[in-house]
This record gives sequence, C-alpha cells and structure tokens, in this order.
Amino acid sequence: MKKQIVIIMLILILVSIVIIRCSSNRLHEYEFNETTVAAMMATPPRAQIFSDSFYLGSQGLVETAIRIGTSIGKEIQLRQAQQRLDNAMTQVNIPEQIRKRTLEQSSEYLYFYPLEETKGADFLMMMKIKKYGIEAKSWDASVEFIIDLNVRLIDNVRHIEVWEKTIREKTVITGSIFGLGESFGNVLTASALSDLSEEEMITGFTHLADYTADRVAEKIEEDFIEAHSQE
Repeated sequence: MKKQIVIIMLILILVSIVIIRCSSNRLHEYEFNETTVAAMMATPPRAQIFSDSFYLGSQGLVETAIRIGTSIGKEIQLRQAQQRLDNAMTQVNIPEQIRKRTLEQSSEYLYFYPLEETKGADFLMMMKIKKYGIEAKSWDASVEFIIDLNVRLIDNVRHIEVWEKTIREKTVITGSIFGLGESFGNVLTASALSDLSEEEMITGFTHLADYTADRVAEKIEEDFIEAHSQE
C-alpha cells in the first residue's frame, strides 16, 4: 500500500513538472494585434573568434607562425587581418542589431507595435546571448557564424512568461549572407575573410546580425501559428 502511495505521488510530481514546463508556451492564449512590445538585450559576452588561424593570443610571432604552419609574412598578414576583424566587431554592435531587428521583424509577423521604451509596454521580449562569434577550423576552411541565444516573451501586465526558446545557430557564411554578393562565391573561407577591408567586414557582420534576427522572428511566428492551429 505504501509503495502504491509513493508511486502515485511520484506520478503527480512528474505531471506537475510537465504542466509547469508547458505553461512557458502560452502563445495560444494571445493575439498580439494592436498591443505594444519592447525588447531588452542582457549585457552579452564579448564576441569570440573560435580559431587559432585568427586568434593568435600572446605568443611570439615566430612561435605562432611555426605552430600554425605559416611563414612570417603570412603571420604578419594574419595579425593585420586580426586587427581589422577586431575593429569591425567593435564597430558593429551585433547584439543590439539583433535586438532591434528581431523586434521589428516580429512586429511584421504578429502585428504589434514595437516600442523602444520598456515602461508601459504590454509585452517584453527578453533576450540573452550566451556566446557568439565566428569559427574557421583552418586557413582554407569555410567560416561559420555561431550564436547561442535565449529569448523569452513576457506578459508585462500579468507578469507571466508567454513563450521561451533557446536558439543555437551554426551557419556557414556565404557571400550573400555576408552582404558581399555572388562574386564572393557560395562559401567564405578564412583566407577570403582576412582579405576583406574593415568596411566590408562591418557590412558583413551587420548582415549576419540581421540574418540571425530574422531566424528568431521566424521561429516566433512558426510557434505562434502552430499554437493557434491546435485550438
């Protein structure tokens, strides 16, 4: 008898956990027409460059050149490319661009009014980037953009979570995604990236931020449509 009681209690606990988790997706309860939404981005970590080919650290010029198998001349080019890359990443506020673009694109899908001020907004879109940056496994390999982003939609009146999703993207960077056109080919290699000017890099990272934001907005729309199709 005691065992049966324990089993029943465990079942009830599991059921309650499932209910709690499901309650974080309440899109089926809402229509966003004529409502107001503001977006906030938590202070993000610094953008990372996941590659020895770019991130050379504090090692000496000769040591690094030997380690990654390049000539001293190529090593100097790498350091110059690293400087342009760092400058471009500094000048483009990728998290802020993602915040603004996500809010703008989501408003097109869900028909709400986007606000810059959080005070008085009907809903808050809380965004937090856990990590982001670029990865190139070798000098001739394709460059990938990586981002780990959590998004929560909060009912600012009832103070409850309406929707939550963690979005992890690993996208091979193409000329079109980087805003460089078809002439740069389907895939941007680390070598090709290092040859870009600082201005071209700035353009590219801006396009990458927009691409990511568009993906987030699409996921919100997809989940909204799916939630209402099950009614």
